[in-house]
Amino acid sequence: MNFSEWWKKPMRVMQYNLQVKDTPMMDPKQISQETVELGANVVVMNVGGIYAWYPSKVMYHHINEFLPKGTDLLRELIREFHARDIRFVARFDFSITDDVTYLKKPQWFARHKDNTPYYRGEKRMGNWSLFLNTCALGGYRNEEVAAPVIREALMEYDIDGVFLNAPHASACFCSRCQEKYEKLYGKEMPDTPEEFETRWLSECMKENIGTIYRAVKDTKKEVPLILYYTPYSGKSKSFGRFDRDSIYDRYQTADLICTESQNILSHGVKNLPPDIHPIISMKSGQLPNREKLPFGIIHSCPGMDWRHVGMPEAEYLPWMAQVPASGGVIWHSVTGYPSTITDKRVLAAVGKIDHMIMKAENFMDGASYRSDVCLLWVDSDSAKGIADAFVKSHIQFDLMQDYDFRPQDLNKYGVVFVPDGYPVTDEIADELERYAEEGGVVIRESRDEEELKAHSKLYGISKETYKSEYLTASYIRIEQEGESLKKGMDTDKLVLRGDVCYLTPQSDTKVLATLVPPFAPYEVVGAPPERASMPVSHTDIPLLTWRTAGKGSVVVIPFSIGNLVTEYHLADHYDLIRNLVKDCLGDRADMEVKAPHDVQVTAYEKKDMILVHFVNETGKRPLLDNIPVTGISFSVKVPRGKRVKNIASVIEETEVVYERDGDCVEVTIPELTIWDMIKIEME
Repeated sequence: MNFSEWWKKPMRVMQYNLQVKDTPMMDPKQISQETVELGANVVVMNVGGIYAWYPSKVMYHHINEFLPKGTDLLRELIREFHARDIRFVARFDFSITDDVTYLKKPQWFARHKDNTPYYRGEKRMGNWSLFLNTCALGGYRNEEVAAPVIREALMEYDIDGVFLNAPHASACFCSRCQEKYEKLYGKEMPDTPEEFETRWLSECMKENIGTIYRAVKDTKKEVPLILYYTPYSGKSKSFGRFDRDSIYDRYQTADLICTESQNILSHGVKNLPPDIHPIISMKSGQLPNREKLPFGIIHSCPGMDWRHVGMPEAEYLPWMAQVPASGGVIWHSVTGYPSTITDKRVLAAVGKIDHMIMKAENFMDGASYRSDVCLLWVDSDSAKGIADAFVKSHIQFDLMQDYDFRPQDLNKYGVVFVPDGYPVTDEIADELERYAEEGGVVIRESRDEEELKAHSKLYGISKETYKSEYLTASYIRIEQEGESLKKGMDTDKLVLRGDVCYLTPQSDTKVLATLVPPFAPYEVVGAPPERASMPVSHTDIPLLTWRTAGKGSVVVIPFSIGNLVTEYHLADHYDLIRNLVKDCLGDRADMEVKAPHDVQVTAYEKKDMILVHFVNETGKRPLLDNIPVTGISFSVKVPRGKRVKNIASVIEETEVVYERDGDCVEVTIPELTIWDMIKIEME
């Protein structure tokens, strides 16, 4: 199999994170056979960087002291994997190296503001080397060590791909970084990483990886380089601040990208990652039209501090299943290799999910999302809340990044949702107006009074907008014009907290919901006298407006309902978003689903086929049991001129029931345990 084929075909990736002291026990034939049995067809293993797993001749490349004498372990491993048609991806990590190198080449290392280095592992017990963070712009990560190591490994070994672990730039204050920062931005580097320009760390990473990428391509241009893509901003104990990436920046120095959805249970139940984390990672890692699929790295453990045991299987299985169900490629990350993994539940779960993937992957090859809604994406709590509401309401949606606004693609969707924090420029406002005039519906959630003023014509409001104080003890009141938004809710009020933009609608703009102002200051809401009475039960302050624009409509939400979803997870907010989007779509919705909120649904289409994935996340997380869900049903529109030939459960292989109803087919799934894909064949 040559390069042009292997990474374009369905993949199931296994990354063995090797421990150097386990090296003498490694049996290449046994490991490769166990990899086959687990269902993987791509393997990722340590080759160079922190430790060289081969007899490297590059100075300062720390060779694994436990490598067996008289044989080339790396060569034997690659040979055994290739004999079983498993592609071998070499893992390199140049983010740290040992203290001996630091003493000889201190200029290669990252520095805190006080000029001290980043120590790694200084508190680790045992006879281990002390490691320190390297500077992304220093010699170690570039032409002095990293580039020659890459060239050496590719020349000496039959490597199918290169993966760079921990490629992010440390928040470094060395003189080299300070000089580059001043030259790039025309000002001195600030005192804290939080004050860095938002693109600074990504630019450092991009420059560094560019050097390594050229080393790969100059040596063996057919070998792909795989690089992390970070869909969220955040902070790391190892590197400090890191910023959300542009997928296009990453593809300038990589052939394939991966994202990581760590389910870090060791942070405690109050800090669980959202259950849609893999879904958003996979959707945000897509190129338009799914030209290249992202890898989704899933760690087997409940946290790196507990890395030698497995995540609870009931939590682990649906978390892994989200990756292929959401359109990505599974990439397992385990500590050790099968003989050293004493928690055999890890191997059982990995094997189980891989064999489930094998049932579906050929059908999924070349499939496209079948979505009704486009969510313009920005890294904000509000956007995450809207995405969560879409998933919980089974609304089919695509993401369009704020750095990749594509007006030509808007007409594919019945609704475009623009969340709070998304930067609407004059050009984007003009395109949204055009989209609405041609029949689409724009939903704009915004608390930005200046942006609302600037585009008041689009939104059907006057230029008089005012930002409120932070409101508590207040409500959203559904008006008669918005009666359909109350579907499933026998109430006239929904809870509200946060700031609001006070709007004045134009005469032709309908008001669907209004503000019920705070009935008391927060600190006295439960105190006498008359603690339950409302001094003002109704205002004309709009909280949801609707105006007709040509053949379409524009809806404005001048508060953050996405934040309410993210913070409180109350059913009313999910239902309000669902009802609003369903009203906006009308009969343009391609699919209706009847299933519990915790069943995740993603639909795809390809020639003469509709594929619908169901992932069961039912239960209190972390899940202790996989609770079967019964009686799921859905209806999906059949393309005009097509006849349904067959409908089948591909993964769990249950007996589905279906019947044609007009231009739709109604399907019932008797039971869903973990993950299933329903295949609708047409002719």
